[in-house]
Amino acid sequence: MDIKALYDAEPKSPLYVAINRVLVRNDPNLMSMMKEASSKMCLTTALTPGFRGFDLMRQRGVCPMGMRWAGSSDMMTELSHIWIDQFTYWDSVDAHELFHETFEDVVVDSCAKCGGMLLDGPEEPIYRVVKSDLPKLLSKNQMMKRGFENNGDTRGYALDSGETVTVLAYHHVKPGKESEFEEGEIQTMEMLKETAGVIGYQILKRIGLSTLGSGHATVESLMEDLKDSSGTKLKRAAEVWEGYTIPAEYLTMVEFEDLRSAQSGMPHVNVKPEILFVHGPKVLNNCLTIPTVRIAESMFREHTYREVLQGLK
Repeated sequence: MDIKALYDAEPKSPLYVAINRVLVRNDPNLMSMMKEASSKMCLTTALTPGFRGFDLMRQRGVCPMGMRWAGSSDMMTELSHIWIDQFTYWDSVDAHELFHETFEDVVVDSCAKCGGMLLDGPEEPIYRVVKSDLPKLLSKNQMMKRGFENNGDTRGYALDSGETVTVLAYHHVKPGKESEFEEGEIQTMEMLKETAGVIGYQILKRIGLSTLGSGHATVESLMEDLKDSSGTKLKRAAEVWEGYTIPAEYLTMVEFEDLRSAQSGMPHVNVKPEILFVHGPKVLNNCLTIPTVRIAESMFREHTYREVLQGLK
């Protein structure tokens, strides 16, 4: 099977998403450590052409769906380790890879500061945006001002509750069923938007992997860097397209106003009849495994990517 041909055949996306995942010790000092370690990396990322925003999320719990009844939406005091997901949005895959090739020394230094908390990762898969309906979040005053100035038209924007959480659902889809899955998942999400507390959603398809973003480089470039790091650059061990997955991996993100809304609203995909009759045959029946569903909250974020995807001025 020609993996490169499959990668090249993927529809063009308005933005591409790199998700750097790490499993870290659930430490009360995590927030301050992350801010200290990532401050320089955030600056260099923002300076890279093609960067369009980010959202740094930490796991809050899991959605107890698919018979995984030991899980709960808030497990911050129970979990020994939690997932941290750094979402960065880019104009192109090349723009993201350029960041790593230019500033990999900064990335390595930042990650090294968190090594004592790391259990698994980093891994940085690359996704294209299949469908996005995530409004930009505004404060009450901003929302009122926008409504007055635009004759009540606030499309593309939503009120920031200050307690938003995101449900992250990972699906592995049977080969040949990708189009049916995408159609069914979009239908499901459009119906789920009527559920109280839903702000919006995004559906992503994994199309590759950044090896440099995953902390992996060729042995030769590592050796050169050890001998003289003043001018050497780490080289990726594989091209992004070589991380194209078969079966296809999809990530569906659903943003809720608060944790209570997520806990009570997300199960509607399986218990509300009109949604289930779409979600069951078109989504679940096309999955190879029961989806993994986590709940996360933002640590800090920059929402330019939402303006781009919403076509906002």
